[in-house]
Amino acid sequence: MYNSRMEAVTGAKPLFRTKKRQRAWEVDFLRGIAVLAMCFDHCMFDCAHPWSFFSNFFEVENSFAEKLYTFARWYWDSGGDYVSGFRFWGHVVFIFLFLFIVGMSCAFSRDNARRGALCGVAAFLFTGISFICKAMGFMQHGIIFGILDCIAMSILIVTALDNLTKWNKYVNLYAPLVAGIIILSFAIANKAWYGVVRDGEFTDAHFLGYMFGTHAFGDDWFGLFPYIGFVFMGMYWGKAAYWHRSSLLPKLDGKWNKPFTFVGRHALITYFVHQVVIAGIIMAVGLCIGYSM
Repeated sequence: MYNSRMEAVTGAKPLFRTKKRQRAWEVDFLRGIAVLAMCFDHCMFDCAHPWSFFSNFFEVENSFAEKLYTFARWYWDSGGDYVSGFRFWGHVVFIFLFLFIVGMSCAFSRDNARRGALCGVAAFLFTGISFICKAMGFMQHGIIFGILDCIAMSILIVTALDNLTKWNKYVNLYAPLVAGIIILSFAIANKAWYGVVRDGEFTDAHFLGYMFGTHAFGDDWFGLFPYIGFVFMGMYWGKAAYWHRSSLLPKLDGKWNKPFTFVGRHALITYFVHQVVIAGIIMAVGLCIGYSM
């Protein structure tokens, strides 16, 4: 509001809105890379199991399809090598990146309880969809405690720790770092990624184990241990480096990163639709080069 001399009245709302706070584009960029890596990983799984799509895959000769199948098999089989497996370490790196950014986003958000609850609803819906796909023969097991469940629970747990440590600003800042270091150090020392008991069939007695990480079951399993350690580390970094909640690299922002930041801003939608899109492309290309369903 202004008086008769057009002087600003103290305490009044501004006549025009101030410029919107700059978004930390690099966070969306890194999240986009992690999501696209997930899409590539799932695409390689589909290409490594072509008989799930085409009944005559081994009867039709096509050099491109055969080379793609050979590469996909090599990529997917390398996931079991803890020492030098390309897929194993690539999977660890990109899962770390994705969950680390989840933790950073917790530091940015003013309503993490709502974010965690919404993610939990999305996880519940996706679990239901996965069992429909299992009934239709598109999935082997379905999803019991997948990445969305892990993210939802991690957000709520990290938020609880944040609220419990607000009595001291230094404790509040460093508590996530300490928790993350303890969890990941224990995981590395005990090779937690290999120490999990994987069940061939769902067992009610192991349900809490599926949640906390002692037992694994399903097509997309991510128990809280040790993955919540990545979220704790991200929470610390978000608090320490992004206390102003804006980009650290504003001068590097530009059109070159838009495809990645777009995917990063729409990660949940991408997660829901990417398998359908990938399967659709594989089936369309396969039918065009002579394969049959």
